[in-house]
Amino acid sequence: MSPLRFLGWILAALIGLILVAALAFNLYGREASWAALFGPADLGPYDFNQPTRSGKLNDTLACPPDACAKGLPDLETPHYQIAAPALFEIARQVVAKLPGKSQLIGANPVGMRLRAVVYSPAIRIPSTVSVMVEPTSDGGADLYVYSRSQIGYYDMGRNTANIVGLMDGIAKAIAVPPAAKP
Repeated sequence: MSPLRFLGWILAALIGLILVAALAFNLYGREASWAALFGPADLGPYDFNQPTRSGKLNDTLACPPDACAKGLPDLETPHYQIAAPALFEIARQVVAKLPGKSQLIGANPVGMRLRAVVYSPAIRIPSTVSVMVEPTSDGGADLYVYSRSQIGYYDMGRNTANIVGLMDGIAKAIAVPPAAKP
């Protein structure tokens, strides 16, 4: 057998193995496959009062200006001129509609905290999104968000997209007046 033909057989075998692995990954389920390889998708609650970061390029923190300073936030959230419970409900609804698949893990309307696992649209890599809404003295509310990936060192912008999508969704929901009741 010539070396070129041998190399062709090796390449065909590698491609075959990759295809079988991809088929098994999809048949077993993308979310279940990640859980089997890396453990539960939910990374647990996040403490916004003592913000810490993963030290990797697979998380994004967003806080109001001059908050979370020790956590070194990546984004600043605006101050919202609506009541905190209303902002919390809007955030809960928007998180459920983020691109990909969202799974609400816990929502505490009294403490105004929620946590969800958001799976990326294509290959369903999980990220844990933690949200806290805090009432302010002027009757408005502030939003705190931390999104972190379970897998890898770099998230290719997925966690930033989660937070930007959340803030955009909130802005759209606030700008649209509720439908008038007949």
